[in-house]
Amino acid sequence: VEEIIITGDYARGIDSGNIEVVLVGKNLNFNYISQLEKKIENLIGRSVSFFLTSKLPKSNHNLTLYSKQ
Repeated sequence: VEEIIITGDYARGIDSGNIEVVLVGKNLNFNYISQLEKKIENLIGRSVSFFLTSKLPKSNHNLTLYSKQ
């Protein structure tokens, strides 16, 4: 994983109950990450959606949680 980014409502400071997380990297294990969604949802009581990409998405409303750089 090269970067972990929060997008959507949470990046704008709105607690809508849906957390959108973008994982940037190569060869990310989709099946493993999909299992994490449900585990995290059960722990925090919020809907979590992971989006996997090899390039950083362009948006003004991103909150970077981790960057390998």
